[in-house]
Amino acid sequence: MSSWTTIESDPGVFTALIESFGVKGLEFTELYSLDEDSFAQIAPVFGLIFLFKWTGEKDSREAMSDAPAGLFCAKQVVNNACATQAILGVLMNLEEEEKVELGSTLTDLRSFSRDLPYDMRGLAIENSEPIRKAHNSFARPEPFVSVESVATEKDDVFHFVAYVPHDGHVYELDGLKNGPIDLGPVGDKGWVDVARTAVAQRVEKYSASEIKFNLMAIVRDRRIVIQEEQQQLRAKLAKNPEDAEATVGLADLETAEAQEIEKRNAWNAENQRRRHNYVPLLVDLLKVLAGKKLLTGLIDKANNRATTNSNNAMKA
Repeated sequence: MSSWTTIESDPGVFTALIESFGVKGLEFTELYSLDEDSFAQIAPVFGLIFLFKWTGEKDSREAMSDAPAGLFCAKQVVNNACATQAILGVLMNLEEEEKVELGSTLTDLRSFSRDLPYDMRGLAIENSEPIRKAHNSFARPEPFVSVESVATEKDDVFHFVAYVPHDGHVYELDGLKNGPIDLGPVGDKGWVDVARTAVAQRVEKYSASEIKFNLMAIVRDRRIVIQEEQQQLRAKLAKNPEDAEATVGLADLETAEAQEIEKRNAWNAENQRRRHNYVPLLVDLLKVLAGKKLLTGLIDKANNRATTNSNNAMKA
């Protein structure tokens, strides 16, 4: 079985990743604040993906050895797969009433692994060729072959966990643990309030020494949301063409739709750049410069500039 590679934590990457699985109607959005308004603006939220620097510190919270019926939770059994595994933790726990099309790859995987223990579910994910290929397709091209090494305490190691609602409770799904962690019942403010409180506590615990956090939410595809709102306003205008509020609202939605299309185009362009290997171009450029005897001069200029900048920094 081929290995899994690391992928970038980015909403454009994750959205394209799940779409390559066959998932339709969802997208990822990055959150920069944990306040209620930030979550209200993107509701409904189907799940949260939290990235943090893994320190290996022991967690005193007890994981459940027996998860509630129907909750999908898988043990991570392969390196570098934690991003996709956390994403699957959300997607595989979506309820039918949420009307999200998962596609045949995830539907078949959920059906096959429904009665398997945690570790076997992890193996099922590892051995899913479509999922592994989709995951690895977003890895940056490696121009040189290197020997795979184990991270040491000097290396930054990052990990993803998921937060999902299920049957009236909120759960943290971490592939490195032996089961889910029950964060408690859904309160009056909804499951997101329970999850964001857990994330805030985690951030506060490590914020004095660590600022490398990332939080993303899985939400409805904004283009679909806008199109549905447009249909409602057009129906209003069909009954009352003089409805000024609906006219202004429709114009605003058209602007919002254009912005979403622009965002998607930017995501697609950036993903293409991520996948492209620029090394052959750079090698050919260096050859041309060397052939014209310009390379040595450029190197000397760069060294002089670096020395000057270093000296100026020391004086400052």
